[in-house]
Amino acid sequence: MHGVIFASFRDYVTMTYGAETSRDVLEGEPSYMLSEAYGDERLFGLIARTATLSGRDVESVIHDFGVFAAQTTFTKLYPAFFAVSPDARSFLLTVENRIHELVRATIPNADPPRLTVSELGAEGVAIRYDSPRRLCVLLRGLAEGTARHYGETAEIEETTCMHRGDPECTFRLRFSALA
Repeated sequence: MHGVIFASFRDYVTMTYGAETSRDVLEGEPSYMLSEAYGDERLFGLIARTATLSGRDVESVIHDFGVFAAQTTFTKLYPAFFAVSPDARSFLLTVENRIHELVRATIPNADPPRLTVSELGAEGVAIRYDSPRRLCVLLRGLAEGTARHYGETAEIEETTCMHRGDPECTFRLRFSALA
């Protein structure tokens, strides 16, 4: 998994739960480099420790991390990717070709999920997600955080889910301006 995910998770834990919890979660962990890839099990371990130490369930931690990563980390590290899109819908339509393909080409073993994102009317997108990581709840959080960055809300319907036995997760997202 891409080092930016680990660096963002470190920032999320520190900002959400404080320095002491962050130290406890990250104790014994390496300094994660943005230009490297790390084993998935490392992230799953960090998530589990955070859930245990915070008293929250794993899915809530993953979701909230996704919101944080999209709204805070990714927008700061990669402002040009966000600047070329006027809204969350436009941005999400470019994620696979503009961002994931770049990651695959430049970071060996980063292996971001392959997404199929298509238009869903004038206000939405449909996303097909298939990954052995089964982090569809992270994708949901990332979509919500992206919408917040653009001053929008996201109405998200997950029509199929690997956690319910489906071969892939499919989402229908509709965006609207914050009221």
